[in-house]
Amino acid sequence: MKDIREHIIYEDSDICVCHKPSGVLTQSDRGFSQDMVSALLTYEKKKGNKAPFIAPVNRLDRPVEGLVLYAKNSHAAAALTKQITKGEVDKCYYAVVNVSDMEAVERAMHDKKKITLENYLLKDARTNMSRVVTEDTEGAKKAVLEYEVLDVNADEKTAFLKVKLHTGRHHQIRVQLADVGMPLIGDAKYGAAGKNGDNLALCSYRLVFSHPVTKKKLFFETEPKGKGFEPFINKNK
Repeated sequence: MKDIREHIIYEDSDICVCHKPSGVLTQSDRGFSQDMVSALLTYEKKKGNKAPFIAPVNRLDRPVEGLVLYAKNSHAAAALTKQITKGEVDKCYYAVVNVSDMEAVERAMHDKKKITLENYLLKDARTNMSRVVTEDTEGAKKAVLEYEVLDVNADEKTAFLKVKLHTGRHHQIRVQLADVGMPLIGDAKYGAAGKNGDNLALCSYRLVFSHPVTKKKLFFETEPKGKGFEPFINKNK
């Protein structure tokens, strides 16, 4: 990430919307890895803001790309966090997955069927992984998402999905899709072929929320840049 300005989709005095690249942290983990918050703070200082405030409102895993919303003051942070808590922020993702049952996936695409997945997930802090468990498992949290099959590549046994989150659990999309035989391309951690890397075929492409000050409804979309998306994105241009 050479210049943070290349990744800023929108900004004003209260908020900043960025397309976070895959492999970059949403915010610092106190290590030496590149992160968006540090880059934005440096950018604000260069503009003459001596005491900049940057706080992420939503977060993406390091290997996931896409839209992240940042607040530039505590009032905006509180108002936007309240929207997140109330489920008033609309977040949609694109995903490319390996497919174990191509016939079922092709049928879902033909029928333009929206499929809802409901599970209970348990996070293991030691391994930084989550897994599907039964409802009565101590510490389990309900996870709900909805997906639609947009396209398939039968030869490669892959599919291009649109995913809408109804909850925000740890590794939710990765875990729930893997549980139904559709692990994300590049996500060996949850069952995909190959090795784990900085790039997962998962992109937060749409973000809809109300401005914390003006209350105006704001709608943002971006296009995936990861290699895993190229066969589908180029095909549908």
